[in-house]
Amino acid sequence: MENKTRWLILIYRIPREPSRPRVAVWRKLKVLGALYLQDGVVALPEDAVTREQLEWLQLTIREAGGEASLWEASPTTLAEGKKLVEAFRSSRQDAYTDIVAEAERIRRKAEFGGDRVALLDELRKLEKEFRAERRRDYFGSPTRKEAAAELKKAREAVRMDQSAAEEPDAGSAG
Repeated sequence: MENKTRWLILIYRIPREPSRPRVAVWRKLKVLGALYLQDGVVALPEDAVTREQLEWLQLTIREAGGEASLWEASPTTLAEGKKLVEAFRSSRQDAYTDIVAEAERIRRKAEFGGDRVALLDELRKLEKEFRAERRRDYFGSPTRKEAAAELKKAREAVRMDQSAAEEPDAGSAG
């Protein structure tokens, strides 16, 4: 699969002021998981979603007074293609590693009787972040399974804490 990946390359330049369109473009590219090849040049694997999103960004940039062109590309060697795929995996691996650490922290707090409501809120946010990373994980980072497993452990620890808090006290019955 890796050597047959086709890429979309967005080359753009957008005015510094006003900053709102520039920041919006940067945020959207971050949400998509785009890889910056250099300043103003990003790559994403080609699929219907990335194509639509990059075409939309191209229009947004032009409407903001900038220049943008969208290219289809294929690396000329297998090594170049593999390097690009590994760069995408590496960027996702860093994000998943952060999720693993945060899930472990939530699990430990739950095991030590932390504030269940706050932990549930933190867990929901972390699960939302995980879903976003999964959408950006075009090539299946090996750390993804570890992050999913740690989230599951955290969820179970918070639920166990929740069920312990909901059990009636045996001494208070009538």
